[in-house]
Amino acid sequence: MRPRLQPFGTDFGNGEVDCLYFQRDDLEARYLSAKQAMRGRYRVVAGSPRENAAHAAALRWIAARLAEERPDLPLQSESEDPGAAYAVVSNAVQEDFVVQLREPDGSDRAIAVYVCFPSGWRPEQIPGWSFARIHESVPDFAEPEVAARSLVSAMIERGPYVRFVWTLVAHGELDHHPDDGPGARFEPGTKEGWLRVERQVTVPFAEQQASLFLIRTYLYPFGTLSPAERATLAQAVRAMPDSTARYKRLEGRREAILAAIADA
Repeated sequence: MRPRLQPFGTDFGNGEVDCLYFQRDDLEARYLSAKQAMRGRYRVVAGSPRENAAHAAALRWIAARLAEERPDLPLQSESEDPGAAYAVVSNAVQEDFVVQLREPDGSDRAIAVYVCFPSGWRPEQIPGWSFARIHESVPDFAEPEVAARSLVSAMIERGPYVRFVWTLVAHGELDHHPDDGPGARFEPGTKEGWLRVERQVTVPFAEQQASLFLIRTYLYPFGTLSPAERATLAQAVRAMPDSTARYKRLEGRREAILAAIADA
């Protein structure tokens, strides 16, 4: 659960794909269909000069990257409303995203939240929240407050960076919103399981004191993992601290998870 920020472009074994901000695969239609059904999740805070400048910088960067990586996408929005422009982007790419703005007094807050595939949290609640508040339930991630501010500084002033987080789920749905997502959990006798991985990328806009946070969700059925990968996953489950297991909602379910991995 540590930040583990690494320079963007680090080769994790995928070659040129690791240098893409917006990754595309053969499940694209499923992602986009799911996103278009969840427009109520979108939230944007705009109006002040600083907010508008941050949105403009993020949207310019997105447009430039997509023109390079995805020239097939005719992304155009005639509206001056940043929310409308973000919606066009969200409905065209598999990534979710958040924009964070830092104020002159050092505080920070989320000013754009386009997250359709949360991992058990409510994205519609976090506009206006600080980075520390958003991550306060993550064990050892942003404690104390000074550590959170250090991470925000890294996201805004340096980078871009990439990191990965993972959990285990008992169903293959992308949406894990506490209200709308499926509620299936590992129980004795559970036969299927999925490794859920989020690729998170931070993009700095130092001039505007803002950062763009890209989130790409991947789901891997246990049965598609190699024997070596399943062995590594089982070892991670056994070694997982209790605080991390509680956060991932896996407390008391290790034996059911290990059985599902072994049966895959």
